[in-house]
Amino acid sequence: MEMMMRAAGNDDVMPEKLINTGFGYGFATQQNPSWNLEQILLATGGRLSAGECHASFCGISTDSRTVKAGDIFLALAGVNYDGTRFVNDALKKGAAGVIVNGPLPAFSASIPVVVVNDTLAALGDLAAYRRSIMRNLKVLAVTGSSGKTTVKDMAASILSTCGRVIKTSKNYNNLIGLPLSLLPVSYSHDFAVLEMGMNAPGEIARLTEIADPEVACINNVHPAHLEGLGDIAGVARAKGELFVHCRSSAALVVNIDDPYARRLSRKSTQELITFGRRKDAAIRATHIHNNGVSGSSFTLHIDSKKKRVRLGALGEHNVLNGLAAAAMAWAVGADISQIAAGLEKFTPADNRLQLIQLRNGLQVVNDSYNANPASMRAALTAVQKLGKGKKRIAVLGDMLELGDFSIAAHAEIGEAAARQGFDFLVTVGDYAKTMAVAARKAGMKQDRAVALANHKDVAALLKELLAINSIAAGDLLLLKGSRGMKMEKIVELLDEINS
Repeated sequence: MEMMMRAAGNDDVMPEKLINTGFGYGFATQQNPSWNLEQILLATGGRLSAGECHASFCGISTDSRTVKAGDIFLALAGVNYDGTRFVNDALKKGAAGVIVNGPLPAFSASIPVVVVNDTLAALGDLAAYRRSIMRNLKVLAVTGSSGKTTVKDMAASILSTCGRVIKTSKNYNNLIGLPLSLLPVSYSHDFAVLEMGMNAPGEIARLTEIADPEVACINNVHPAHLEGLGDIAGVARAKGELFVHCRSSAALVVNIDDPYARRLSRKSTQELITFGRRKDAAIRATHIHNNGVSGSSFTLHIDSKKKRVRLGALGEHNVLNGLAAAAMAWAVGADISQIAAGLEKFTPADNRLQLIQLRNGLQVVNDSYNANPASMRAALTAVQKLGKGKKRIAVLGDMLELGDFSIAAHAEIGEAAARQGFDFLVTVGDYAKTMAVAARKAGMKQDRAVALANHKDVAALLKELLAINSIAAGDLLLLKGSRGMKMEKIVELLDEINS
């Protein structure tokens, strides 16, 4: 685990905004690494059907709207989109070549046209090639049912104290997003911290093949994406592809508190680094203290060393996320002081237990980015422990992709809100009534567990509760639901209430 680390400047290179184009994703980057046609053909196994064979390109783009002069445009194609429809737009913007998966109308003989069997596979192959030539780069990958974006950001925060870091932008962690996170890597980078997501078997295996990480972490295994994976055993198998497909020299970071993660590591021959609350974990936390809206503090233990850490992220579950990030960074040589400093400068991403105070004093804990049963319970617990003497309101949307487990999972969350003493539960979505009814059965008063049809109805009810002083300044409102529920829109509507 010894390696050279140089001090980081304050000019760490990060991918800029990832844009959803409707047919794929594309990064607008200030400096894309250059490519030549020989590299493109070698990486993709494609053939040159037109143009000169000595061309070079400033970078690779999948977005015709943001393609830069000199880029090669890769036309992603799928069941519901066809990037070849945007080739002319890309060429008008100055694209110097195109990668497609089929024949195109004739262009100028000077425009290279590379034909591949599958442009999505080619995108991954290009990223894998780029990664392979960066021989001093250390790649760290994390997957898990919840917390993986937070762990990724925490690990990047730590490693920015050790060197130059590139990381997955936001949570773009799929077969399109991960390659586009990796393509901008250059020889100036010391670390790439990548997040891996999936909703079907085989996806993590492919992402691992592309990224070829030196450090691989399975943060946890919980019920999520059950429509495509069947049950939690299917989730575990899919997450376990990260360990199975890692290189033999990789370090595997294992949540020792999670029985599925432990089980997935048992047959591994690679080095294992454990984290968790158990005393036998290599990286662990003791003396955890809830600092309310300021986050948590804890004593970090790494082997025989220890250091007190203040973590500015709500919820004790984020302490465990911090341990995962610490273990990943330690695996590539970060010391305990660098790890503590990196964790202390970490700030949560938008919509992840983000505390927002409205003008009327109501405190919104915005955790609207995504949800599954485990992350719902963690958020409820985090808010339940905040603001002694204040009322707590849970505004919850559906948890998606749970398949046959949907009704039971939503009923469990409604019951949990009641048992944790929330004063109000307001639900929205197809399973809103399921949650509300379960909360009432668990003891919440009839008029305090309410199922509503849409976001506007939720905002109107909250406005009424404020008007009659059922809730007031200083009270806490948790906002959470799956990505497809777009629960963050309620924040906008609540702002309108204050105007």
